[in-house]
Amino acid sequence: MKFFISGQIDDANNIRKMMDRVEKAGHEVTHDWTNVDVFLGGTQDKLNNPEESGLRAAKDIQGVVDSDIYVLSSDNESVGKGMYVELGAALALQNALGKPKVYVVGQLNHLSVFYLHPAVTRVGSIEDVLEEIG
Repeated sequence: MKFFISGQIDDANNIRKMMDRVEKAGHEVTHDWTNVDVFLGGTQDKLNNPEESGLRAAKDIQGVVDSDIYVLSSDNESVGKGMYVELGAALALQNALGKPKVYVVGQLNHLSVFYLHPAVTRVGSIEDVLEEIG
């Protein structure tokens, strides 16, 4: 199965661990944003590098499009922005095409109404996702 794992940029280390676990289980990660996106800092850095920022955004959305399983980590303490765009893309694809399967993983330290969307499965850990998909 192909996975896209989304989360808050300050939680990139945790996301990377989830990606490692998915790959260790024999699955593929469609786009590893944790190795590149953390190097574009705040708003001004993104505005000063519009081509790079746009390319990263396109790769993130393509990662969602290419996935069979979309996972959003909700363990982080601060609320992200891009992760909600990715969640919206995953839900729109799920509605239109029947995939990807959408999971919200973690403690729900922050809440979006979209975590409660009927297409979202909420679980405690990436292990729960791996167990559910077999």
